[in-house]
Amino acid sequence: SATILLVEDDPAARLALSRTLESVGYLVQTASDGMSAIAALSRCTFDVVVSDMRLPDLDGIEVLQ
Repeated sequence: SATILLVEDDPAARLALSRTLESVGYLVQTASDGMSAIAALSRCTFDVVVSDMRLPDLDGIEVLQ
């Protein structure tokens, strides 16, 4: 099963998306902002990163770069 990093600053959206992805078998780790996402990316390897484009500190493109 694929491991996904979900980066979303809206708590309700983050919870709904992570539950949906987990319900179909994905392993999901979440981050609420760009810096947390970068920290997670430095610690773990993910198969997929799903990121909000408008985050409070960095945008999604900066996180992926």
